[in-house]
Amino acid sequence: MLYQTAHYASVGTYQDFGIIGVGSKQMLIKDRELWENVAIILHEWLSPNTKDDIEKIVSSKNYFHHQKNQEAFDIIYDNHLIMVYDVFKLNDRYSRNFLYFNHEGADPILVQEKLKNSSVTIIGCGGIGNHISSVLATAGVGHIHLVDSDIIETSNLTRQVLFSEKDIQQLKTEVLYRELTKRNSEIKITTQNINIQSEYDVFKLEPSDLYILSADSPNDIINWVNTACIQKQQAYINVGYINDISIFGPFYIPKHTACFNCTQYTPNNTKRDPFYQIIKDIENNFRPATYAPVNGVASMLAVGDILRYLGGFGEILSKNKRIGMHFNSLKIEEQIFHINKDCLCQK
Repeated sequence: MLYQTAHYASVGTYQDFGIIGVGSKQMLIKDRELWENVAIILHEWLSPNTKDDIEKIVSSKNYFHHQKNQEAFDIIYDNHLIMVYDVFKLNDRYSRNFLYFNHEGADPILVQEKLKNSSVTIIGCGGIGNHISSVLATAGVGHIHLVDSDIIETSNLTRQVLFSEKDIQQLKTEVLYRELTKRNSEIKITTQNINIQSEYDVFKLEPSDLYILSADSPNDIINWVNTACIQKQQAYINVGYINDISIFGPFYIPKHTACFNCTQYTPNNTKRDPFYQIIKDIENNFRPATYAPVNGVASMLAVGDILRYLGGFGEILSKNKRIGMHFNSLKIEEQIFHINKDCLCQK
């Protein structure tokens, strides 16, 4: 099989170090001879060649530090600095995704095929639903099912980025269908105008590879979706915000992870509390301080996990945890969901 140096591979020098790669996999190599070997191998591989032939070329060249050959090849292979020749086509719709998938050590063709054959159900087509659906559509997810019953209002336009002034008073699902089709006509998009008011409404939704809960009301919707998904054996992820904190997770995978109710983090207000009515009155007055950048951060972090799950590559960050990023400080906070053997999800 022919390989070539990956387009995202990079070399350079900094002070007394040799640089290999960029991003989170960047290495600073103090050993000049080792760095030179890596750089020369990558240079040789600018022309497509097999692994065996490149290794023979390296062994025959006098200017290589041969005692460093194996270590240099290990760095290249372990960090995915080469890719199969002719997989990357500059003008192909998914070419940049191919580079990323290869960078993560996955087979780009296989990942893209899995995305093409995947289906998701997005429950809530507001700010987060706009962001997530747009990225999944352009990433080539084969079937996106949009669930909402709301109409577009003027106040939505600050953060629901696919809607315009001309769309006010139209159904969110219909406008989102139109806008996603503009972005990728090769995928299937369907809609369902339903107002989720109980777990029984969740049962009205067809199964898909993943439910994405991006709605934040009513307050109990996360519990309804969680309960229904346990009974349906349906994977889902919750995505949202708590005022200035972008959150995503937990990512529930039946029989593999904890669910939202395995660990109690939400308030357990009861009528027995003498302050119950005061709590209820204040909560009825509550409206989240929703802000477009906070929504956007939550959406993009969640999409990373969604594509990993659908594409079958990498580690899902929000399995058994809910992750929050504080917008004003970039502090990361995690709530760990431990598998509870007495929870319904483990029965």
